[in-house]
Amino acid sequence: MKAVIKKDYGPYELEYTEIPKPVVGENDVLIKVKAAAICGSDLGLYYDTVEGKTVDYPIVIGHEFAGEICETGKNVTRWKKGDRVVSDNTGYVCGECYACGSGEYLFCSHRKGMGNDMDGGFAEYVKIPGQVLQAFPNCLYRIPDNAEFEDAAMMDPCCNGYKAVIQEGGLLPGQNVVVFGAGALGLFSMIAAKNGGAGRIIAVGMSEDEKVRFPLAKKLGATDVVVADKENAIERCRQIAGEEGVALIIDCAGAPIVLKQAIDIVRNGGKIVKIGYSKNPVDFSLDAMALKGVSLIGHMGYDSTSWKNCLRLLEKGEVDMKALISHRMPLSQWKEGIELVKNKEATKVILLPEEE
Repeated sequence: MKAVIKKDYGPYELEYTEIPKPVVGENDVLIKVKAAAICGSDLGLYYDTVEGKTVDYPIVIGHEFAGEICETGKNVTRWKKGDRVVSDNTGYVCGECYACGSGEYLFCSHRKGMGNDMDGGFAEYVKIPGQVLQAFPNCLYRIPDNAEFEDAAMMDPCCNGYKAVIQEGGLLPGQNVVVFGAGALGLFSMIAAKNGGAGRIIAVGMSEDEKVRFPLAKKLGATDVVVADKENAIERCRQIAGEEGVALIIDCAGAPIVLKQAIDIVRNGGKIVKIGYSKNPVDFSLDAMALKGVSLIGHMGYDSTSWKNCLRLLEKGEVDMKALISHRMPLSQWKEGIELVKNKEATKVILLPEEE
């Protein structure tokens, strides 16, 4: 089968090549991949900016994918050939640690993510191991009948945004929200805020977002946009929010300056959920956060609640997934897709293994 693999550590060690089709064991499920999506973290694999050397390469990359079950092991009873499914990209959990015992499988210290630690979905076929299907049955979900594969392939960032805004941020109807960053995670956070009944949804980005991302943000739920390199983001957000203030800030940018601005903007007793990453250290005092009684919440992924609720929203047509797709291309053009994302010329790029 054709697949995109990371051959070894180092930049540009990705290749579109022929590899053996996965062999299905008695407890495994084999999926024919119908659509896969490029995530910003896939750029880290291509340019080798991911820290740590714990992966035994080569592996097939790609952790956002959906498809149809084409083969099951003889012991598999929950799934059948023809089922339309999407994976939460968990390929292994121990099933025994505190995290697994409490249902927080994403926090399992032994977890292996498909497309990062083991074979993923940038391929014609992908195998879901029987071990993880038994230890964590909710690693695989059925796609609603009225949803397309390309919609389901983007459920990972959709669930991330939902968890950040609703589950971690605890958004209440009418509350004002600021989202820093207008990439895919920022846009999905805005969708979650809209579905959660937010009052003002303020998208904060840069002038480079004015052409594509800000108009899309307005379409998906943002009531206002702030161009941080052209205006004072702190003053503008406060002005828009008015006396009610900003109850929740979602930081999808990650830079220390954004955290500083968020602390200044958020109202007393408000919440900041940090999704974005930065290697740069915070070089300012956090006393203001303490004095204002602000909660800073570190965000990581999603859980079964995120997935089940987001799939319901997808089924009801409450999430406009199509609006986020800027490009569709054959899997063989993966490199072009990576470059589009890197240059911020794309929101979500869908790779189609069947269009070869």
